[in-house]
Amino acid sequence: MTPGRARRGLPGLLSLLPLVTGLAGIAFTLRCYGVSLPTTLAFAGWLVAGVVLPGTLLWRALLGRSGWLVADVVAGAAVGYVMEVFAYVAARAAGAPLLVLAWPAGMIAASLLVPRLRKAWRGTVAPVRTPALWSWSMLLVVGVFVLRSVRMFRSHGLDWPITNPADADTPFHLALIAEAKQHLPMQAPWVSGEPLVYHWFVYPEMAATSWVTGIDPLTLLVRLTPLPMFAGTLLLVAVLARRLTGGWWTGPVAAVVTLFVLAPDPYGWPHTDGWFGFSAYEDGSVFRLVAWTSPTQTFGALLFAAVVLVLLDRFEHRGGKGPWLLFTLLLAGLAGAKSPYLPLLTGALVLVVLVRLVARRGLHRPALLAAALTAACTVAAQFVLYDSGANQGLVVRPLATMDGFATVAATWTGYTGPGTPAGHARVAAGLTVLCWLFMWAGALTLGRRALDPPVLLLLAVGAGGLAGVLLFGHPGGSQSYLIVSARPYLALASVVGLAAVAGRMTRVRAGLLALAAAVGVAAVLLLRRFDTVQPVGERLGWELARPYLILAGLAFTVGVAGVVAGLIRRDRRVLAMLVALCAGFGLPTAYDQTAAVVTDTAAGGWRAVPAADLVGPDGRTSAIDRDTWDAGRWLRAHTGPGDLLATNAHCFGVRPPGERCDNRRFALAAASGRRVLVEGWGFTNTTYERAAADGVPPWFADFWDPERLAANDAAFTDPGPATIGVLRDRYHVRWLVADATAGPVGDLGAFVVPRFTAGQLTVYEVA
Repeated sequence: MTPGRARRGLPGLLSLLPLVTGLAGIAFTLRCYGVSLPTTLAFAGWLVAGVVLPGTLLWRALLGRSGWLVADVVAGAAVGYVMEVFAYVAARAAGAPLLVLAWPAGMIAASLLVPRLRKAWRGTVAPVRTPALWSWSMLLVVGVFVLRSVRMFRSHGLDWPITNPADADTPFHLALIAEAKQHLPMQAPWVSGEPLVYHWFVYPEMAATSWVTGIDPLTLLVRLTPLPMFAGTLLLVAVLARRLTGGWWTGPVAAVVTLFVLAPDPYGWPHTDGWFGFSAYEDGSVFRLVAWTSPTQTFGALLFAAVVLVLLDRFEHRGGKGPWLLFTLLLAGLAGAKSPYLPLLTGALVLVVLVRLVARRGLHRPALLAAALTAACTVAAQFVLYDSGANQGLVVRPLATMDGFATVAATWTGYTGPGTPAGHARVAAGLTVLCWLFMWAGALTLGRRALDPPVLLLLAVGAGGLAGVLLFGHPGGSQSYLIVSARPYLALASVVGLAAVAGRMTRVRAGLLALAAAVGVAAVLLLRRFDTVQPVGERLGWELARPYLILAGLAFTVGVAGVVAGLIRRDRRVLAMLVALCAGFGLPTAYDQTAAVVTDTAAGGWRAVPAADLVGPDGRTSAIDRDTWDAGRWLRAHTGPGDLLATNAHCFGVRPPGERCDNRRFALAAASGRRVLVEGWGFTNTTYERAAADGVPPWFADFWDPERLAANDAAFTDPGPATIGVLRDRYHVRWLVADATAGPVGDLGAFVVPRFTAGQLTVYEVA
């Protein structure tokens, strides 16, 4: 090798250093929380060979333009995930799940053998070299996300206790992965025969990975699968930022704004992850939490970012059928990954068309075609994937998100005056909107750039998410997923505005922006120190608003200075400092939550938390009790995928005397990977309909088929040839799982064969 070649090769190797460092750090973190290195390597191997590589080849083949490897690989991963799901659904329906391997093998082989596809290996335009500072900055952002994920790792084990006591979602997701491994079409496995009206594509993805690699579904759910999906979303946000602005610096800044610029918190109250995510007001910051608790949202966020990237290409390059095919393919995957994205995108595209017409900019044909395709895909998904009349509990209820804030505020402050909840909901709504203006102030500086179709699309998506939070309600607060979905695009719009007023980024300008952000941080910390809330009489609303009004006054002063500077000197840099100042208001909130993770972890140990430290208020140490977990593992090993179980345990957690049954019990279905005649009945569309009819929260709704429930329970309380025969002959039950803690159990051993005992729970085989 010549010295010249060696010198040219060294930068190429050094450019891989951030990637290698990040992967090593993630592998080490996973090893600390029970994932062995061979397991991590097996997962990474399938991710690269079965998802990313074939997806990237297909992305390049259909898009027709490529050059920046980072963008192609991350967007290609989204395409690869969609194709993996479609391939697995076909393979599972054919009864041969490992046929999912045909998709990557076929794509790679075609790219090697077909001359027209070979160019996908090297790109079609001059390659773009990624700056080292960009790579290290994105590694830092992703690293902070991994650090925050430690909270999830410490409270969710790979063996019992698998969840914290209050987490009903993890058993729900685990049961659906098992369902996807064994059955198509999928049902709600905790109520045999109940159709699954849900966005379910992420479960076949994990099922396919489990089949190919042999990795346990629980490990995929609480350790592995969300990591590349969420990291890919952040990278696509950074790619979109550079695409929209042309500046490298905007990518990491957009990722930071997406994750860490939150609603300002001048109160300094101790917040938990359970109220408005991480902030005093609804700001979509739960975006970080649901990366783990809602794999459907995480999967949908990645696919939606790829959809937006294709749309930007269509807005700039209107020819060619391949990109539209790519757009339709991603839409089809998004329809089953997270359904709310499609109506959100349809509305945003229609708004782009209308605004352009009103502004006399002409008919934007790519946006109109994209809107038509999205609307058609939305309608098709309702009939093919979902019950067309299902609403899953989402109703028009303005300010429902704000209803509870005043109650929580009163608890924090000790206020006991009149009119607490409803009287201050409007105050909470007003302060929430003010927080949104602080967080995404850059969007206010866009000027005429706001009418550019790509930027207008971002604003329309953001407006749809914010309007949804204000207008809709859901018993479980799921309307917040609308702002979670829109948050990255509001961050992008803000960063585009910042880039427009900041101009070319230099060290001096970067220093001024950092100084402005530091002033914002200092203002919030000073308010915490000297402006404490005093809840006196009817003044709670004023007390809550006062510190925010002080911040608004500071921002208004800087904004006026920026306008004056623009009129006198044609200098818009003061407006850029205003954006940085407002962003600084929210940084202490993100710091508080990150510091809390580090402090709690350092105090409790960086490994998984012992079961004794996870005891809930009712004495449980997991959403799945130990006996159910052990019996479920035995059933998974000793029964067939088609065997049906019956149990007398139907309620989530401990049911106090006189209390209604919390129907969100999925423990046996999750632990065993088998269908249950009736376990719980929560999170089903029929339950939401019953709850709406009875006027009760969905988790307290009664079961809609009392005859089936009575027949089920009679076999346990009054066992005999008749009662057990009904389960065997009418419902085809093969196994009974009797839980003595759930209620009286008769002498089952006289009629069925006991096979396994775990504490208070016994498994019987029905002859």
